[in-house]
Amino acid sequence: MTEQESLVVVPAHPGACDQLIFEARRQPDGLVLPVFSSVRVLVAALGHSQPWAVLPLAKVMDAATAARVDRVVLDAEVSGDAWRWEPLDLGGFSWRQPR
Repeated sequence: MTEQESLVVVPAHPGACDQLIFEARRQPDGLVLPVFSSVRVLVAALGHSQPWAVLPLAKVMDAATAARVDRVVLDAEVSGDAWRWEPLDLGGFSWRQPR
């Protein structure tokens, strides 16, 4: 698998009209989109309730550029005081398979 075909786990949740909303984080040096090499690494950083999606890294990079994200960081360390999803936050989500 080439780098462009590499899959990453991205913190994301469903938006309106079947959109997928990536969850970038504001850092002192700009807007960062954390991506992870596995679900296990994402859960260790963001908790069990964090919604996520698996996507090709190239698509994530394209979307981050379009959204004017400053950096995409693989296996980012996330501060212990950063906001995290709780199980009750997920009650209204409806996930669908892509067509």
